Amino acid sequence: MPVTIHLGVNLWPQNATWETLRDHALLADRLGFDSLWVWDHFYSINGDLHRPNLEGWQLQAAYAAISKNVRIGCLVSGVTHRHPAVLANMATTLDNISGGRAILGIGAAWNALEHNAYGIDLGTPRERSDRFSEATKIIRKLVDGERITFHGKFYDLENAEVLVRPVQRRLPILIGGGGEQRTLRTTARYADMWHGWGTPEQIAQKLAVLRKHCEDIGRDPSEIQAVSGKRIVIRKDRAEAQSVLERIARTHGMTSAPDAFIGTASEVIDLISSYAAVGVKEFIAPFTTPIDTETIERLGSDVLPRIKELPAETREPVSR
Repeated sequence: MPVTIHLGVNLWPQNATWETLRDHALLADRLGFDSLWVWDHFYSINGDLHRPNLEGWQLQAAYAAISKNVRIGCLVSGVTHRHPAVLANMATTLDNISGGRAILGIGAAWNALEHNAYGIDLGTPRERSDRFSEATKIIRKLVDGERITFHGKFYDLENAEVLVRPVQRRLPILIGGGGEQRTLRTTARYADMWHGWGTPEQIAQKLAVLRKHCEDIGRDPSEIQAVSGKRIVIRKDRAEAQSVLERIARTHGMTSAPDAFIGTASEVIDLISSYAAVGVKEFIAPFTTPIDTETIERLGSDVLPRIKELPAETREPVSR
């Protein structure tokens, strides 16, 4: 029986011009991609840090206003950056702007440079996990329409509610992160989607842990959609593909070209199939400036129509 996998595009870091990001967001929407993603960093965290980086939530609202069909999300918003009640308001507003296409992606946050520069308390790993658990519980209740009073270690709310209701019956919360003891347990309790980077084998391991957490609390693990992905360059000529990656490295002041899967459209389909075989329901391809427009177009024309119903048999994992 065939399986369905969705395909998304992540345009990050956001240090291109608005016009460039806008045009590629519209391209992704026009080509029929399922989702369009931003990141929630204030600095360009790779290579040269001292470059403008457009703010992710402003971009989500802008993308939502100009697009028609693609779902809009952040991969992911650090809960340290905004109070969870404020973030819940932002998410339901985005759902209204987009007409019911918002995905609320959240994580515990990790980048010390940004937090130190902006005077935001990051905390120890344990504190980050504790804060994230509290924040996610608050967000889930508020976007679901509950009025809550909450007194925790990090947050205090009194008769709080989000009065802007989402268009979607249940606004999906995506949790990003691979911590097996805490993050995946929080995912099991509150999330609709989980995102992790890694090989198909690594993702399969994380999903096994997530299933166990779901079993422990009596939740059906099929209610949580697994999301992963990898940087892709589609070219027939490997030397040409490598030059694309080298341009990215030069643009960002990297010492070496970023890791990516290089191949033809058929080889990319095999790669995506190997993720689908371990339970991934959405594959996200990140694109770094200078944005590889040709690969986005080839994904839309040569890959997307062919992955909507992939064979369900397990394939050998593909890596490159």
